[in-house]
Amino acid sequence: MRIALAQFTPMAGDVDGNLSQMQALLGTGASQHADLVCFPELCLPGYLLEPAAYTGGFLADLAGAAEALEQTARERQVRIVYGTAEACAGALRNVVVITDPGGVRTRYAKTHMVQAERIAFTPGNELVLTAGGSLALGCCYDLAFPGFCASLADAGARVLIFPMAWETRRAFVFESIAAARAVENVAYVVCVNQTGTMGLTQFHGGSRIIDPLGNTLFEMGDTVGLVSADVNLDWVSQLRSSDDPATYPLLDDRRPPMPVRRGPFA
Repeated sequence: MRIALAQFTPMAGDVDGNLSQMQALLGTGASQHADLVCFPELCLPGYLLEPAAYTGGFLADLAGAAEALEQTARERQVRIVYGTAEACAGALRNVVVITDPGGVRTRYAKTHMVQAERIAFTPGNELVLTAGGSLALGCCYDLAFPGFCASLADAGARVLIFPMAWETRRAFVFESIAAARAVENVAYVVCVNQTGTMGLTQFHGGSRIIDPLGNTLFEMGDTVGLVSADVNLDWVSQLRSSDDPATYPLLDDRRPPMPVRRGPFA
């Protein structure tokens, strides 16, 4: 599978402008024969955390832009992953959407959020796998929680995909844990981040694909553009089964959570 990461700077509230950038990047990915083109978190609305901005009209604009983007992907015969906002069962959700060339659409509502995001969005409450269980969807801050990633890998996911809007100020967390999540779950980890500045927020960029041994296949720095790499899903299965003994069979050896016993304190 060839996966392309499209790193750019979505502008808050500029749905048409963001869509135009995404369609251009999607065209570049298709020309590189990508099977899957991944875009950042909240790339259609921009990293917009003001609840009042998500009016019925604005949400309708987002839905129309999503349909236009997905139509472009269908014409190009490319899977896409992108971030947007949707109203679901009366709640506003920060969602990651994956679509295939046949038009099948799968949504994941972001589970882990910082306080500023929780003011605007209601967290999701379920994990999502797709593409026959090989691809798993996460979103930005989800990467920081080992149990979230472990649950996806234990369910069979071989590629963990994280659209992001990770800021520079606390980028050390992202930089410190991304390779660990790949190694401990014997999985590819795909991180596609926003870059540049929006208002007072500086985004870190650093979009990358990490292989199951923790090696970075590429890292984009703070540039705007698209980079692709091939991932080998069969190799993940071989590593997990020890047919390829390059790492431990960590999923088989992982034990479920254990009770805590508190000993006496001196």
